[in-house]
Amino acid sequence: MDAAAVRKCVSKLLSRQEPGLLVPKVPWSPELQKEIRKLDAGTDPNALAVISGLLLWNDDLDGCHTIAQDLDDAHGAYLHGVLHRREPDYGNAAYWFRKVGAHALFPHLRVASLELLAEAPASDPYKKAIEGTSDWDPFRMIDWCGAATEEREVAFLRAMQAVEIQGLTYYWLDRAKLAR
Repeated sequence: MDAAAVRKCVSKLLSRQEPGLLVPKVPWSPELQKEIRKLDAGTDPNALAVISGLLLWNDDLDGCHTIAQDLDDAHGAYLHGVLHRREPDYGNAAYWFRKVGAHALFPHLRVASLELLAEAPASDPYKKAIEGTSDWDPFRMIDWCGAATEEREVAFLRAMQAVEIQGLTYYWLDRAKLAR
């Protein structure tokens, strides 16, 4: 896979002014969607996962799903879980997160969420729930996404989702030995 082309895609995704919607209707950038789909992963599952993660980050749920459904490990299940959460198909998302188990990204998500909530009052329900556990709970994220109605809630969840998707993509970039 062309590492320079991948870096160009990541750079474009990092230029987004706002995190992706919890439930996107269309890809964020149709032009970028074409560029990502041109990347040649061959049969390397790590490179395929990079493409799937880039598509997910660009809000191309169908493109992500086409690849993620063939990634048969816990990391592919994570991608699958996030894309179904974003559809929103919460029951299917939970199914895939049960296949994930404990993931190396979870402790980082917990820290990131507490950083995002640093200015929130101690009574904030998200802050209290996260501080009350030692790890990230993807099932709670599913529930929160399904129940969020207030702008503040949605903003926090969108920011967390962005951290999660970027973390997954970087995880796969490292596994595929592609420089960020």
